[in-house]
Amino acid sequence: MSDDWRERYLKLADDTEREQAAHAEAERELTRLITRLCVAASGLDPALDPHLERLRDAARGGSSNRLLRQAGEFAGALTEMGEKRSPGEALRTLLSRGSLQKRQIDEATELWTAIAVAPNKASDRQLDRLSGLLQTGLAAASTAAATPGAKGGLLARLVGKQREKPADPPNRRLLNALQQVPWPDGLRAEVAEFEAELINDAQGDAWVTVMRQIGALLVRAFDQVQENARFAEEFLTTLNRYLLELDQHMDAEGERREQSRVSGERLNNQMRSEVGGLSQQVRDSTDIAELRSAMLGGLERIHNHVKDHFDEENARRERAEAEAAGLRQELHKLEHDTFDLRRKVAQTHQEAMRDPLTGLPNRRAYDERVAQEYARWKRFGDPLALLIWDVDNFKKVNDGFGHKAGDKALVMIGKLLRERLRETDFIARYGGEEIVVLLIGARAPDAQRLAEDMRVAVENGGLHAHGRPVALTVSGGLTLFASGDSPDEVFDRADSALYKAKNRGKNCVVLEQPANLDHAVK
Repeated sequence: MSDDWRERYLKLADDTEREQAAHAEAERELTRLITRLCVAASGLDPALDPHLERLRDAARGGSSNRLLRQAGEFAGALTEMGEKRSPGEALRTLLSRGSLQKRQIDEATELWTAIAVAPNKASDRQLDRLSGLLQTGLAAASTAAATPGAKGGLLARLVGKQREKPADPPNRRLLNALQQVPWPDGLRAEVAEFEAELINDAQGDAWVTVMRQIGALLVRAFDQVQENARFAEEFLTTLNRYLLELDQHMDAEGERREQSRVSGERLNNQMRSEVGGLSQQVRDSTDIAELRSAMLGGLERIHNHVKDHFDEENARRERAEAEAAGLRQELHKLEHDTFDLRRKVAQTHQEAMRDPLTGLPNRRAYDERVAQEYARWKRFGDPLALLIWDVDNFKKVNDGFGHKAGDKALVMIGKLLRERLRETDFIARYGGEEIVVLLIGARAPDAQRLAEDMRVAVENGGLHAHGRPVALTVSGGLTLFASGDSPDEVFDRADSALYKAKNRGKNCVVLEQPANLDHAVK
């Protein structure tokens, strides 16, 4: 029994050591990622540069607590910067480089803000006045930017005539940095969404939102690594204590067996001595009364020897039972802790398979599920359909209502689509604004009816942002698995159908029939 527990302990210790090594490697990769992102993002905004410098120093220093604290401060700075910026902030900074007085700059900023909020309500007088102020201020700013030796910067890039090749926009620079990092499997799906967001908004300010999301992702990853390491350390400490108590119990049990053996030998010797003495007295005795007295005395001594032996045995048995009961209780607690550890590992795996924004399974979960359904389809031949959704004009939603409205739209669309699926179906966020659905056991007409029901639900979803309705529609590409297909080929066919749906005016579903119609379930 002791050897069995020792083997289990050594196996758990080896598993934990490998897990800790994996955690350490993940932490090193995340630290290197933070350093690269800080370098890539430096110079994008002067207000963020001090935070980036402190974050990079914390990553180089190797202190996880300091790094988490600086990452939190950086995320807060991004949020605060987004909240504090007003439509006229860049204009005020630009005009301050010219010859306008503070009163004129204030007037131009107020006019700009008022016109930006309601362009259709602007009067001719407001427009003429703003035009005059801008002509005066921008002309002076342009002259300052073109002056030899003038310091370059954001304003110089806006109004100056530079002969140098313009630098890549911030979104492109951040995208390049993300693509150069060897991301762990657990983070790859979310990073792919960040990359898609940067690609779809190549010239905009999506990098601000993405940097904030990356900061939150890194903080969450570090927290998870530290939490798993702490939990594993506590579990191993408890396991070590239980195994030590088990060894002590086994040692005590061995000692009790030795004591029992010694006590048995002592009783045996005492019995031999007493019986031998009685035999001798029987042979030598000539008086019946004397013999009777000697026999009674000898039997009394034998009784006492046996009684002492059994008393010692009973005491040893009671101690062994008490220790065994305590050990069983400790082992029950160890079993409970082991169950908690397994549940936590399973929970971590589930979180890695779920999209944090919509709550839907992510691309990694889709890859696993489509492999399972593909194997089942090949074995039993039941109908299997793949449906790809893409949100129509999603960039306009982000540009017109902000990225928070875009996130809200994705959450709502995911909820509406999931509510209309059957229990056997599977839905996942594939990346960006793409959502994939596996319709298990659905023939072509059934799949088309389901897809149409989902499309209408999104169209009538009724999303509002900033008190205004947001028009949301989706386009879908639908196809069926057919003989000779691979999952990638089916996906490409559904993607082709989605492309056709976009070309037909969007807000529709196109069915792409397999080439091998004889073996496709229609």
